[in-house]
Amino acid sequence: MCMSDLSQENLRRNVLAQHTASGLNNSQFALTLGISRVELALIEQGRSNLKLSTLDKIANRLGMPTWQLLAPEDAWPQNNHR
Repeated sequence: MCMSDLSQENLRRNVLAQHTASGLNNSQFALTLGISRVELALIEQGRSNLKLSTLDKIANRLGMPTWQLLAPEDAWPQNNHR
C-alpha cells in the first residue's frame, strides 16, 4: 500500500523545511536522519514510499512525533514549529 498523495506532499514539505532550517548539506542531513542521501532525495522530491519504521526513525531524530511529518505544518502545535 502506498502513502496518500497528500501525506506524501506533507512529508516532502516538512522534511525539506527541516533540512533547510538545519543548514546542513544533503550528506550531513541524511546522516542526521539515519537514512541514505538517495532516500533523502526521494523524500524531498515526493517520490519515496517509506516503511513505517523509517518514518518513525526520521521523526525521532528530528524530535517530533511521527504524525507531524505527515501533517500540514499549520496543524502542528505552536511550540513544535522549527
